Amino acid sequence: MPRRSFLPLAVLALLAGCGTGTAASPSAAPSPTQDNAHMIQAATADCMKTKGFRYVPYVYQPKISEQDMKPFDYAEEKASRSKRGLGVFSSYVHPDKSLDDDADPNTAIINDLSPAQLGAYKKARENCDVQAIRQVTGKNVKSSGDWAGQASETLQRLWKRELDGDPTLVELASAMADCLSGKGYRVTATNPVALNEWALKTVQSDLQRSHKTMSSKGDVFRPITISPDEARRYLNKEIKLALDDLECGKRFYPAFLPRSRELEQRVNDEFGI
Repeated sequence: MPRRSFLPLAVLALLAGCGTGTAASPSAAPSPTQDNAHMIQAATADCMKTKGFRYVPYVYQPKISEQDMKPFDYAEEKASRSKRGLGVFSSYVHPDKSLDDDADPNTAIINDLSPAQLGAYKKARENCDVQAIRQVTGKNVKSSGDWAGQASETLQRLWKRELDGDPTLVELASAMADCLSGKGYRVTATNPVALNEWALKTVQSDLQRSHKTMSSKGDVFRPITISPDEARRYLNKEIKLALDDLECGKRFYPAFLPRSRELEQRVNDEFGI
């Protein structure tokens, strides 16, 4: 499927680490000294033990897979988009059964806690996460949310400087935007980073407009639930948009994606995501 930015997903997966589960698969269990992500998890487990809680080190994978790092293949991408679009509504038509919410071993541990224990656990986990992140990365973070925000801001700065500031990518993005406009699409931003995200954000906006995701106060996330039959009504539109986006971006994506992935990986490694 289209290879987009995965850092926000990785961040959400780790922020959901209090046992809510996530649509990601676990990594193998290499030595905790192998990278910052495993070192953070090992440090969190040690900290939780001192607070009287059992915690199993667990790193969500992949953030950026080997497939994502492969050269852009137009024919392969077209075949994928012809079937799945950008993977938004198709995920409701054909749910991936391999994504098990109980893959995280800590889910079972949390489910056995009483309400009072759970409150203490969540407080301890947040404190331990912050302590571990500071210890391993040297980042001055105040919370898991602050850690996620700093990682995202770092990536955005790198994208703006190294991708949006590249004359070749700017020229390719402008040509892609002209092509999309010629097909009747409304493109409001033509910088490279925005063009890479345009199609996915457009489909996600369709999903959010038709299915309320927030409470009236805007502070509670509610997962969207759509029946396969309902999702099929949107999927054909998504597929057409995805193919038009690919056709217009057939020169842009091969130039943009490898560099974008390298920057994402750099930030993931730095922050231990």
